[in-house]
Amino acid sequence: MANAPIVSWYQTNNDKANEVKNTVNYGTVDADSESLQFTFYIWNNRGGTEDCSKMEEVVFTTRDREGGTGDTTGAIVEAVRDNWFNVRVDSLSESAFTPVGKGGVGTANPSGTKALGTTGTTTNPKGATATVWSAGASYVLGTYVRPTTANGYVYKVTQAGMTDSTQPIWTTVEGNTLIDGSIEYEVIRIEQTPATQEILGFANNTLDNGSNANLAGGNFCQVTVYADVPISASAGKNLLVQRVSYRYV
Repeated sequence: MANAPIVSWYQTNNDKANEVKNTVNYGTVDADSESLQFTFYIWNNRGGTEDCSKMEEVVFTTRDREGGTGDTTGAIVEAVRDNWFNVRVDSLSESAFTPVGKGGVGTANPSGTKALGTTGTTTNPKGATATVWSAGASYVLGTYVRPTTANGYVYKVTQAGMTDSTQPIWTTVEGNTLIDGSIEYEVIRIEQTPATQEILGFANNTLDNGSNANLAGGNFCQVTVYADVPISASAGKNLLVQRVSYRYV
């Protein structure tokens, strides 16, 4: 498994042609008004052929270009310092927006961050291609096997060998080891849903046009973002970064 998550962003929809690689321009916004709303899809391991680490404790915020909270003397970024940007996590079916940025005591969101996540489910593509178990068969390392009666799990060969004359009792405790003749399997659930504040990193067959992205729904979150500029805002350009932070094992 790759050590690090493989993160990419897409704007408006899940078409790979819409990958965000440059600056996102929210346009000119008058004081005491709101910008247009922008939707982003934040992925881990899009189209990856091998699993990578999941993203854990995932949060969204804004920071100035130096990674600060926009309050550095001589380099003020009001949009960050004063929490102009608002985020809604669509992949959690949220309806309300949360301001992000510096945060601070007395603000609507003192932490300045917004927890991300998704209720989507990622379907392991090996579930459709796994070899149906048979007696006395030789399986090499890395082969995926499924019971003759589907049970929602696949079994990855971690020690090559030959199967027994009768099917094993197919345990459904994910991550456990199962013995079958001289073979050892790792137990893997076919459909995976991330825990709170997680984005999965499982391999998936997501198409470039994103039409089957729902099959990797646990590998991305969807957010909508806009800027709410107060009447007290100064004229000028605000340059900042939208930041997703996470940890991984």
